[in-house]
Amino acid sequence: MNLDDIFSVKSVCLVGASREEGKVGNVILKNLRKNFKGEIFLVNPSATEIDGLKCYRDVESLPHSIDLGVISLPSSKAVEAVSSLAKRGCKVCIPVAGGFGEQGDEGRRIEQEMLKTASVAGMRIIGPNCVGVIIPRTGLNTALTTENKSSFPSDGPIGFISQSGALGLLAMDEFSDLGIGFSSFISLGNEIDVDETDMVSTLGGDERTKSIALYLEKIEEIDNFLNECRRISRKKGIVVLKGGQTESGSRATSLHTGSLLRTSFSLNGIFRQNGIIMAQNEVELIDFASAISFSKPINGNRVAVVSSAGGVGVVATDVLENNGFKVSRTSSNLASRLRLKISKIGSPANPIDMTAEATDAQYEGVINELDNSGEFDSILAFVLFQTFGVTEHIIEFLDEYNRADRTPIVVGVIGGGYSRRAIRELTSKGIATFPSVSRAVSAMGALKERGEFLRRFKDGSDSRA
Repeated sequence: MNLDDIFSVKSVCLVGASREEGKVGNVILKNLRKNFKGEIFLVNPSATEIDGLKCYRDVESLPHSIDLGVISLPSSKAVEAVSSLAKRGCKVCIPVAGGFGEQGDEGRRIEQEMLKTASVAGMRIIGPNCVGVIIPRTGLNTALTTENKSSFPSDGPIGFISQSGALGLLAMDEFSDLGIGFSSFISLGNEIDVDETDMVSTLGGDERTKSIALYLEKIEEIDNFLNECRRISRKKGIVVLKGGQTESGSRATSLHTGSLLRTSFSLNGIFRQNGIIMAQNEVELIDFASAISFSKPINGNRVAVVSSAGGVGVVATDVLENNGFKVSRTSSNLASRLRLKISKIGSPANPIDMTAEATDAQYEGVINELDNSGEFDSILAFVLFQTFGVTEHIIEFLDEYNRADRTPIVVGVIGGGYSRRAIRELTSKGIATFPSVSRAVSAMGALKERGEFLRRFKDGSDSRA
């Protein structure tokens, strides 16, 4: 199976399906039944049906070959299940259980036996020791957590690859609640077959994936990985959070995945050369990927700050300049035009303070003037919905602005429940929106780094282009 076909799986077999509430084989079944648009086959030798679906005694009894097999069995029984699926023409299988290479020599022996069996039949293995995949566009979901405890993502532009199933699901839970959509989530686990380079290549070819986010603890073939990222990053942004960079972190990584990568070199420099933007935590990982998906690259460090709260503008200015941006004063000509758009007590200098008298029309007028001026490479607009004259109607303007070929914009929305609802609405329309000054500025930094990388190819200064 070409791994690209993971986006069009039409049949799934769950080996080890269970009717017992809370069991992994039951949780996966519920997630598959919720939205999956294809056929679901269950294998359990002790049951004739579960939840209204027919159960087969073994894989050999299935009526036809399947695209994807999910194995919810202990490691001791996984080899037999892999062999049965391979003989039955399964294209990809996912052993979700732990107890493999991360546990020592016997686990690694089992992994190699599984891999050999699968390779002979041309079947690919994702995992083991993983939660598998979530493909929102087809409803495919093999996660090990339930809908009543986690938010699963809607379809969106971010392809998410993680060597930790739990961290990946936790991050998606948080960001799905904010309205961030994902084209896919791939939990790689121990990577006995399919690895991070395979999946970067796969997501690189998926038209609906606009950026790729990776949480990595190990990189087995780093040259291959970097070369593939370099190729893909010319058309899609790639963001990586690398775990295990400290001595203690490396030790924890070896216990978690059964592999140790010593990172004595400067990852940040190497990643930057190959078009990879480095995140420092899981929030930056998804923030950066969403910014790249939603906004245009920033080509320069001149930024205009717009706000209806003076203090927010002051703090944003400090954070921006501490991160390599320039918040320069507007020219006298531009300041004169801006003064006509804002309250008499406002400030047309940069940051532009519209005061609490700001309205939707003032935001529109100011942002349009900044864009037309050519004085700035980007705009950071804090749209504060607590301001009386600011309403949801501003979202329509921001949506139209963001879709046009105009100065890149990042939006900050700060506040509680009402503001969070506005963030979800803005995000659902593909507008790069963040709930704090620091997160908005960090996202702008990622967009600037993206612009610098792409510019090297455009001007021919990168000899490896």
